[in-house]
Amino acid sequence: MSKKPIFNAAHALDRAAHAHPQRIAIHYGSREISVREAAITSRKIAQLLASVGVCQGDRVMLISHNSPYHMLLHAGCARLGAVFVPISYRLTRSDHQRIIDFCAPRVVILEAELADGGPFESSGTLMHFVIDDDEQSPATAQAIAAGFYSWSAAIEAHTGRFITIDPAGASALNSRNYPEGPAVIFLTSGSAGVHKAVELSHEHLWWASRNFREGFEYSSRDTIAVAAPMTHIGGFNGATLDLFSHGGTLVICREFDPPALVESLARHRVSVMFGVPTMWRELLQIPEFDRAHLPVFRLALLGGAPVPAPLLQELARRGFEPLTVWGMTEIAASGTYLPAEYLPDYAGSIGRPFAHIEAKVVDDTGELSSEGELWVRGPSVVGSYWHNDEASAAHFSGSWLHTGDLVRVDEAGMMWVTGRISNVIISGGIKINAEEIQEVLLAMPGVRDCVVLGVPDERWGETVAAVFVMKTGSAIASLAEVQEYALRSLARYKVPRVMMVVDNFPTNSGGKPDRQQIRRMFAELSAENEQSLQ
Repeated sequence: MSKKPIFNAAHALDRAAHAHPQRIAIHYGSREISVREAAITSRKIAQLLASVGVCQGDRVMLISHNSPYHMLLHAGCARLGAVFVPISYRLTRSDHQRIIDFCAPRVVILEAELADGGPFESSGTLMHFVIDDDEQSPATAQAIAAGFYSWSAAIEAHTGRFITIDPAGASALNSRNYPEGPAVIFLTSGSAGVHKAVELSHEHLWWASRNFREGFEYSSRDTIAVAAPMTHIGGFNGATLDLFSHGGTLVICREFDPPALVESLARHRVSVMFGVPTMWRELLQIPEFDRAHLPVFRLALLGGAPVPAPLLQELARRGFEPLTVWGMTEIAASGTYLPAEYLPDYAGSIGRPFAHIEAKVVDDTGELSSEGELWVRGPSVVGSYWHNDEASAAHFSGSWLHTGDLVRVDEAGMMWVTGRISNVIISGGIKINAEEIQEVLLAMPGVRDCVVLGVPDERWGETVAAVFVMKTGSAIASLAEVQEYALRSLARYKVPRVMMVVDNFPTNSGGKPDRQQIRRMFAELSAENEQSLQ
């Protein structure tokens, strides 16, 4: 047997099923799936996929809310060498059709709500299945009448005796016969129209998991709540896949519902969860979200957007261990992290690279600098975008990925995000970092959350705009009050010229504030709601 690791997650799942067959792998609503059942179901899925013609390299697409099938399908595809493609349910049907045209899957599995729209068009062979065994989803009679096949019936028609393909003609556990190579394709946030797709291999995912285990210090005895979208890398691979495949326990939430999530954290004795900052702010509005009510929950993983120091400090005050993680789809989510021990001195920093990631900061000329764009490389980093040579040429040079994030490095080697190349506001020819303004406004009394961005302006090209979500019971601040507060810390040209207060941000499929939708909201504001700074 070779000493090289077997990267395929199905191999780890099979081993876990032998070692801990009765452990619960997945809690989903009232459903419990043991580790042994998960392994067998993934084998049945592999048999089903093979029976409809799926071969190594073929793509299998799932369009759904968070579901056990995000893990079970991935493991089933892994046994065949097929590529799993999880897609957000929140996109429009025309978006889904464009993605199908681009990815050309052999099989597509939809939740009932989406399947009711009927089958998609395809120039090749495309099998349509509807998930019909989800207690949290509506009935599927209409979808089946429209031509979809029953997913549960198709799975149960198989024995589960299959383990994995083997060119030599024999399948064996602990063998090198589990396929390697491409494992999953993710469409990056906001890229449904331009198909900026990232193909991650089993090896990429395996190395990312090694980074997480060493950095987060969890084990297979931990239980993780999955409330972030599993169609994005943070929800799918931010310790989720690693724990699932190695005998840990997942509590999968179909969607983010803060009161229900807090109840699940307590009932299932959850110890770990990843979420974007907006999710954690919502949870902090619930009084029971503290260590007294959740004595087992300890590790609050924050990433996916800039993480302000006050949010980290409030989580720590509630008795948790907040840990900032910075990552991208292109690096399987594992880039840098800041352990809770460094919180008192470095709150707001993204920390240092994970053990198996190299990083450097370069200036506009590509020379090393203490402030500039962050570049990374390592075994979890892809080398190009899938079927997009133009984007690949723009974002990769040699083995280095140009992340697009602007950072500075302090004397301790800690990195601090100062902005994003694509989120720089250019007003009157002057570049303004939206994140700098956002951090100031988040500290304003009564503010629960804030997004700053540039909106079109006839005179300046762009002007600074801010949208707020206020804390319950707090007064709605006027633009004049916001400007007065901002001027205490910011230069006059950085102060917002227009603002809006909303109950909640519109969000994209990754659960992050949808900046394009927010810009459209500002465009609809009447001129009388705008006010020039005197």
